[in-house]
Amino acid sequence: MSLPRLTLAVAVTLALSSQAHAAPDAASSGSAQQMDTVVVTATGAQQWIKDAPASISVITREEIERKPVSSIGQLLSTVPGVTGGYALSGAQSKIRLRGLPEQYTLILIDGRRQGSSAGVNYRDDLGPQDLNWLSPDMIERIEVVRGPMSSLYGSDAMGGVINIITRKIATEWGGSVTFNYSKPDADDRGNTTQMGALFSGPLTENLGLRVGANVTDRESDRGARQTPGNKAENANVLFNWRINDDHMVGVEASRGVQRNSGAGAVNSWGLSKLVQTGYVLTHDGKYGDATTSKTTLVQNDYEDKGSEVGNHSKETVFDTAFTSGFHWGFEHSLNVGGQWKREELENSDTIGTVPVTWTGSGRISPTSEADSWALFAEDHITLHERFILTVGLRWDNTENYDDNLSPRIYGVWHPSDAWTIRGGISEGFRAPNLKQGTAGAATQSGGNGCRALTVEGWSSTSVNADGTRGCYMAGNPNLEPETSTNYELGVGFDKNGWSASATYFLTHFDDKIEQVPLAQIPGQTTSLVNGYWWTVAQNIQKARTRGVEASVTVPLHERLSWTTNATRMLESKNRTTGATLLVVPELTANTSLDWQVTDAWSLNLSAQHIGKQLVSATGATFAKAYTTVDLVTGFDVNENLTLRAGVLNLGDVSTIDEGNNYDGGARTFFVGATVRF
Repeated sequence: MSLPRLTLAVAVTLALSSQAHAAPDAASSGSAQQMDTVVVTATGAQQWIKDAPASISVITREEIERKPVSSIGQLLSTVPGVTGGYALSGAQSKIRLRGLPEQYTLILIDGRRQGSSAGVNYRDDLGPQDLNWLSPDMIERIEVVRGPMSSLYGSDAMGGVINIITRKIATEWGGSVTFNYSKPDADDRGNTTQMGALFSGPLTENLGLRVGANVTDRESDRGARQTPGNKAENANVLFNWRINDDHMVGVEASRGVQRNSGAGAVNSWGLSKLVQTGYVLTHDGKYGDATTSKTTLVQNDYEDKGSEVGNHSKETVFDTAFTSGFHWGFEHSLNVGGQWKREELENSDTIGTVPVTWTGSGRISPTSEADSWALFAEDHITLHERFILTVGLRWDNTENYDDNLSPRIYGVWHPSDAWTIRGGISEGFRAPNLKQGTAGAATQSGGNGCRALTVEGWSSTSVNADGTRGCYMAGNPNLEPETSTNYELGVGFDKNGWSASATYFLTHFDDKIEQVPLAQIPGQTTSLVNGYWWTVAQNIQKARTRGVEASVTVPLHERLSWTTNATRMLESKNRTTGATLLVVPELTANTSLDWQVTDAWSLNLSAQHIGKQLVSATGATFAKAYTTVDLVTGFDVNENLTLRAGVLNLGDVSTIDEGNNYDGGARTFFVGATVRF
């Protein structure tokens, strides 16, 4: 562990241990905040967003209902610090937080891990993110935390966390049905039909039920480089049993199917048929006036049903956490807990496909698995009625790797009722995934992944021992977890409907895992071993990202408001090679004008600006900046029926014409309705 990380960990440990023997007290924080936004992701417990020890944004239910949600990534693309979500398929459909690739963003549903389908694909980056396994009708809000959250959530939260919060079971029977139809203003573009439903209510005095389902069907485009077809079907059922006023048990099951198809010149994106199955068991407890607990047991399974191979991955996670408020010198809210996780992967396309590994052993089983354990503690200390200090520390023990400590220290100060100053330092880490840590996980490259082997004599005509050309990109059982250190400082103002904020962030990224020629691995002298050409995963690189996020809201009238946010990436560099780290825009900006014409009728005019961005780091190819505009309207016929219509990409801007390597879609007209009962 480096000296800065060790120093931070020791400081946090001392702060936590000084409170460890304090007896719980019924008192809670006396600093009541008059705010109407409550979040849970930054600390694992409810708190006002103004006091949250992190940079956090919320996408509300109203924003989700405003437009057809074919992809949650499109909603997230308007959040400060977020890039991606610009297309419905391909690499640019994926969400990245603060310039880090999508694998460093942890996706949660109601605070629990969603799992990952990446390992089921031939290559981890060839499939979509796991954002769309839930009906939009079921979503209450989405919380986006930017910056490492490993002190609470462990591996995969190096870039941040996306927590999708679902709607609760209603106290009386009711629900909603939604229909949306979108038609592009081009004959070679496919239409999209979306239908969703949600209903919930009490079965008995103590037993509640919620059922949700959704079907989104997008026809395939018929032009080169345009968007392939996709059909997604999701269903979810939840039972909640209130044992008494202090204890509640929940049982939940979900199933989703995503089918991809291409037509004409369009190739499909991801697997032809991917099936997700999930099971959840939860317990919420209350002990006295100041202590609560939440325990979950989750299993998520992803299976490739579109091929005879039948690759699948499974993640089983047990989480438990206790939150207690007490007074000992100062007001404290202490959150302690633990986690056990088992990951299993079977991929016959890439694991054990070569007769021998680069280590010299024979063919291995296509199945890999690993267990991990974790303990964490985080204390939110009200040192003053206007200053809250958060200190946290998490210990992770991952099979086959060294233990990891992830500390965090963060302060939130309100110099006045209208102003907030926040900042902190946090550590992040990510353990290698099962493919990266397996020597026999060998993804074959047809050539582009083998260029670094040219100096050793490899060429496009080179033949491996099995008669194949190209090389194999293998895993490495000797890897170490990737780590990062994040610094951020922000200021915010909020009064009488006016609000503004700005945050500077800096992330140092260490031990980055990249594929390198086998000869660069200690103890190896050549990359041609056992008759095969090899590149191998190795911790070799350092990187740095830094930038500024800003937003402002102006109340132009009691019925008219204007909101704008922007993200400026100041640096995204590989400090080992000097190369650009990511293909992300230097500047992204979003602006929205909301007019509540009458109590029943609303209009929204919004624009998204995507700045100049690097398309190919090797060729220094840049795509031009572009701006798209959307116009939507909604009308509440009565409390049971809402109609909506609009035009997306009003100017019919083509991202392909601007030199990008993805399709942002054509001008599209849509109509929709939501019926509530």
